[in-house]
Amino acid sequence: MIEQVFASLPEGIATTPPGAALGALLEQVDPRAVSPHDAVTLARAWRRQLSHHEARFALAAREAALADPDRPGGRREGYGEFSADELRAALVESRTRVSKLLGQADTAIAAIPPLWAAWDAGRIDTDRVRLCITWTSSLSAEHAARVVRRVLPDAPRLTLSGLVERLQQLATAIDPGWAARLYDNTRRQRRVRSRRTEAGTVNLSGLDLPLDAAARSIAHVETLALRAKAAGHPGLIDTIRADVYLALLRPRTAGLDDEALVAAVVAAADPSDHRGRPAPQHIHRPHPDAPTDGPPDQSDQPAERDPRAEPAEPAEPAEPAEPAEPAGTAASRGRGGGTRRSRIELRVGLATLLGLDEKPAMMPGHGVVHAPLARHFVRQLCTAQWRVAVTDPHGLPIAALLPRRRPRGYATTPADDAPITPRPVLEMHIDAAALARLRPDDHPGWSEVLDELHHQLRAWSPPDPRTPEQTARRVPSPALARWIQIRDRSCVFPPCRASALVADLDHTLAVAAGGQTLEVNLGPVCPHDHHLKHAPGWHLEQTAPGDFTWTSPTGHTYRQPPQPVRPDLPDPAPGQCRSNTTPDQPATDDAPIWINDPYPDTGGPPAPPPTPHPRPPHRHGLPDDPPF
Repeated sequence: MIEQVFASLPEGIATTPPGAALGALLEQVDPRAVSPHDAVTLARAWRRQLSHHEARFALAAREAALADPDRPGGRREGYGEFSADELRAALVESRTRVSKLLGQADTAIAAIPPLWAAWDAGRIDTDRVRLCITWTSSLSAEHAARVVRRVLPDAPRLTLSGLVERLQQLATAIDPGWAARLYDNTRRQRRVRSRRTEAGTVNLSGLDLPLDAAARSIAHVETLALRAKAAGHPGLIDTIRADVYLALLRPRTAGLDDEALVAAVVAAADPSDHRGRPAPQHIHRPHPDAPTDGPPDQSDQPAERDPRAEPAEPAEPAEPAEPAEPAGTAASRGRGGGTRRSRIELRVGLATLLGLDEKPAMMPGHGVVHAPLARHFVRQLCTAQWRVAVTDPHGLPIAALLPRRRPRGYATTPADDAPITPRPVLEMHIDAAALARLRPDDHPGWSEVLDELHHQLRAWSPPDPRTPEQTARRVPSPALARWIQIRDRSCVFPPCRASALVADLDHTLAVAAGGQTLEVNLGPVCPHDHHLKHAPGWHLEQTAPGDFTWTSPTGHTYRQPPQPVRPDLPDPAPGQCRSNTTPDQPATDDAPIWINDPYPDTGGPPAPPPTPHPRPPHRHGLPDDPPF
């Protein structure tokens, strides 16, 4: 092996606050000359410095817009009609870009000073600053500042989409009435729009659809697409989804059951389309290409039951069997089953469902759900697997219960509602002390459920195997798999947010290397990060149940500590000013479905921006594609 010589980093580069001192240190280093370990340290330092420079640029731009040689001191108190125009010329930017820049700067500097301080200190980058401003822009200034102040300590550790969800959680918790009104007002503007692309194809979109109906529709399209792939459709899964989407809307296929519709999609496959992988991963068998711990394992994912084959999960000691699914469910599914990727998952507080609070729920993959909508949606999930995570005072799980009973009035789904494959999961959480205080007689509709939960909690014991033979099994029991999914919440690679329900259940120490099927040796890992774990140089260790540390090839370590099941959310706080609940784009009674738009990627030519204002106009963008 050839010994390599690398340049050393200047002392203190990892801890020096951003500014002139850090800039001088950074300018001494050629990134191509340092070791792999130091290259990561250097990238972090440059990011802190970049955030500092962008914060100072925003400050300078704001002062330039306020500059007025005719005023005492050479500046005005607020923006004027033409405040942005000299910056347009100086920076060679459009009015829209300058307006956004000044709105962002004014909000961070004047309305939420802690946000600008964190930005200037390099603790939070510009993308996260923009999200903090954009996703609180419809709140009153008072509530927006409160939400941002609360999220700032966690923001550096959250991905962009994770930050958006946390902002939504806090905003909805602080002002649940605003969240419900905004949702209802926007839902009433639902519409369908089509737009021709530059290539001549068409984008056909449903906008502002109800979350519950849209989630079930997405799951249905995904399920049918994966059945079509399993039935021999040769295309990419994206292409097959589009074919299913059109087939569901075409008059020619109207009235077909799922099996006939899948057959029609397969028969109409375009042989000129790009070819995809031959088969999807089904809930009743592992994917043949799934990453492994090494021989003799073929997959770490526990085989979930095929709901078509048996009405209930096999009962374990002290664990109730699950309720059977409605008659006709299996027949309606057709061949091929579904996949875990098409699964609906709703996480909500039991107290919220009982009407004791208005805390928001969460749908992994969809985002925050305000309390009234969550209670409405739960009534549609009576045939889902219901789980109850009982937590300690810190929100960490201490028991995972599986209630068999349903509240009064939740017994059946609407007759016209097609069953979902695979089975949805409803996860409720509640503090153990709060559960003990719940008296069934005080909640008549839920009395049988609460009685059952009290009984199950008294009988609860950890789901680890009880015998050496069970410990040596590669596949964990359903109870142990469920406990790991509840405990870890998501893929255990720190930045990853893939739900544990759709991740591989991985042995931290491979079975082939002597790893056992125990709580302390299991964790959910998404397919990409499962491959990463087995890539050269990467190492995963579980130092305690639910506490994971990844070591990279460069020698850096990244910890994923135990995740709370019950989110830390504030109580509602009525504000002095009312937040905005006006939808961005209202529906009309005379607008055509077709949008003749020559700017398909931007939504239209830039409109003249309003006078810069501390509260920028409300706008929603993709969580990982922040608006600029």
